[in-house]
Amino acid sequence: MDADVQQLKALTREFVEGFNSGDLDRMMRFYADRYVDVNLRQPVQTKAERREYYRKIVERRDTKVEVTPDEIIVQGDIGFIRGTILVTRTPKDGPSRQLELRYIEVWQKFPDGWKSVMGIDAELHPDDR
Repeated sequence: MDADVQQLKALTREFVEGFNSGDLDRMMRFYADRYVDVNLRQPVQTKAERREYYRKIVERRDTKVEVTPDEIIVQGDIGFIRGTILVTRTPKDGPSRQLELRYIEVWQKFPDGWKSVMGIDAELHPDDR
């Protein structure tokens, strides 16, 4: 399972590099044909819908991410990744803004490799609310 954990870390790095360079093909090869983004109003997406979702984001060319997987658990052909996403958005007409998120992502091992099948993220809030 250690090899699977290392592979999921590498896939996460590869996705980030794809996102930050605006390479949709590089990003999308890690998604299953059906993906569930719990944060969306219509959470179930086809791979084509997920691609369109990201196309709109990367087309703006104002968003970069840093992803830190804090824990990876593999149980058979299912992997769970929990971590932090630092989103930096630099709009043309305003100052940069950073947002820190926590995320959980579910991966499934298919015959052609690991694919992301579900994810959820949320903005990090201070513990003293």
